[in-house]
Amino acid sequence: MIPNSVWKRINPVAPHLIHDLLALLVAFGSHPSALIKADGIVLDKPGKPSYHSPSSFCLIVLLQTFSKMLERIINCRISCVTRAACLVNSHQCGSLAGLSTSHAATTLAHEVRSLQMAGKKVSTDFRT
Repeated sequence: MIPNSVWKRINPVAPHLIHDLLALLVAFGSHPSALIKADGIVLDKPGKPSYHSPSSFCLIVLLQTFSKMLERIINCRISCVTRAACLVNSHQCGSLAGLSTSHAATTLAHEVRSLQMAGKKVSTDFRT
């Protein structure tokens, strides 16, 4: 329950402290249940004709700062391994560092143009 503002002050003074605390959790493969606890907020999506379906709502989950830091370290390590082993599809854009929505849109536009140049019929369908 330590606020993010405190972690920001600790890091410049003792950057090794956060790493050392997280390294023990990673080494033992442990994610304590106290860090897994999160607060969730359910918001109505505006403009939905009916609110009887789960797709009519947006869920925002707030994790503790320390848990976010641990998750970031694990994600970076997994990302390095999966990219080195070529386990990530070249069309994957979401949740990858350095690949954003603009990359996805550019890839889609490129694929559509390439297929059109080859004389093929192309269409796209965007559903929410």
